[in-house]
Amino acid sequence: MTAFVSPLGPKMEAFVALHRATGRKYRAAEEELRRLDRFVAALKSPPDSVTPEIADAWLSAKPHLNPVTQRSRASTFRIFCLYLKRLDQRAHVPDRRQFPARMPERKPHIYSPDEMRTLLRAALALSTRLWWFRPQTVHALLCTLYGTGLRIGEACRLSIGDVNLVEQTLLIRDTKFFKSRIVPISKSLAARLDAYLRIRNKIASTDVKAPFFVNRLLRSVSPVKFSWLFHRMIRATGIGAGRGEREPRLHDLRRTFAVHRLVRWYREGADVWAKLPLLATYLGHSTVHATHVYLTASAELLQEASGRFERTYGSLVSEREEA
Repeated sequence: MTAFVSPLGPKMEAFVALHRATGRKYRAAEEELRRLDRFVAALKSPPDSVTPEIADAWLSAKPHLNPVTQRSRASTFRIFCLYLKRLDQRAHVPDRRQFPARMPERKPHIYSPDEMRTLLRAALALSTRLWWFRPQTVHALLCTLYGTGLRIGEACRLSIGDVNLVEQTLLIRDTKFFKSRIVPISKSLAARLDAYLRIRNKIASTDVKAPFFVNRLLRSVSPVKFSWLFHRMIRATGIGAGRGEREPRLHDLRRTFAVHRLVRWYREGADVWAKLPLLATYLGHSTVHATHVYLTASAELLQEASGRFERTYGSLVSEREEA
């Protein structure tokens, strides 16, 4: 990674280091700051602080970007300016009103069991022309994502030694917040992974450090390429977004796992709020707050919550209405 080169560079490096000290990787924001750094360095007289002119020039530099990207770009810039203001009172902080309007929030797609069965059948029907065990690899990886809620990067980084099919656990290393965790898996998922492993081990290394999910070159499956393939499968199977939803994405498998787990707890009569810390730990969230968003992510989940309220407090509501 090249060093920051503008007069603002040292402060950018300190800003990134501060965020990483809180447990964040901060890679996308760092890339955005590096672009800003090159922009400032290319000026005729690069300043050592952010001026209103620099802010206006930067925020209007790429009008072709979509509003969501522009807003994200502006937000990163403003957060850096707020940090800079604490160190240098000359620093200008752009007004939020300069940012593109916030787009209406759209819900993630929560895959139904029928949609998951459709996707898994599509995986097994994939072409084997260039990669003879491609269907088994894609099928096993989809089962893992759906059955554990792992991030795609976490699943692709699994090594042979990280997968313990006897204890039915996965060791997740190098997570989003630099923490490792052990994820228990179901008996049925362990059986599916065992079946995949028997095929994989015929041609790939069985060393404990070797990747568990391998591509046709016997290297780790690429998260980017797998995401691309997944979107092709979504289009081919005709799975579409519901009303008010974003287009189905690979990351929505993680949300689907969480929502289906919450629905199951509601149906079992469990104390869902008491269970949230368990789900947060399982998913590798840094705080329970990050898991709360799943409580409103599904109509089915809201129906279960409404049904529980009715069963618990329905008689009290009826008595009050009668009174």
